[in-house]
Amino acid sequence: MDRYIKSKWTSVKKKYGWRHYEVKNVFKKKKELEMFSACDDKISFIIKLEDIKNRKQWVPGWKKIV
Repeated sequence: MDRYIKSKWTSVKKKYGWRHYEVKNVFKKKKELEMFSACDDKISFIIKLEDIKNRKQWVPGWKKIV
């Protein structure tokens, strides 16, 4: 799970007004990731690892979604 640290992700639907996020922390025991917005680092939230693997919700890297 350490490979997720500092990885970049694009949310298919906007979350908190933004799409581009980076992983700040990994919680191995809970299988969760702490994400923060690339555009506003005050915005952060925790997501389950299984959710980030769902390509209908998240895409790896920073992509342009229309």
